[in-house]
Amino acid sequence: MRSDAEVSIGEQGSVEGEIEARRILVSGQFHGSIDAERLEIAAGGRVDGDVVVGELVIESGAQFNGSSKIRGQEAPRQLGHVKEDEENAARSKNAGKSEPPAEASQAG
Repeated sequence: MRSDAEVSIGEQGSVEGEIEARRILVSGQFHGSIDAERLEIAAGGRVDGDVVVGELVIESGAQFNGSSKIRGQEAPRQLGHVKEDEENAARSKNAGKSEPPAEASQAG
């Protein structure tokens, strides 16, 4: 199913297949794949499958079983490498520049 508007699955509704729409509201049951700008799974609703969305809202009491991909999200960076990456970037930026001599401090 493809729609440029909103697709709604009511509390008693059950759909199996593929849905591509701007906004999807699931209050009943859905099994399949979803591609949408916004997916809302209401309390009592259930989605089983794979979703690719711009925004995902899962209310308390709703169920989602599957995989999700949020559009516009970059892959997370590994935290252990962040400091090393920053240090390497700083070294590259300062490459070829001479550093002024360090000042000596005296305890007194």
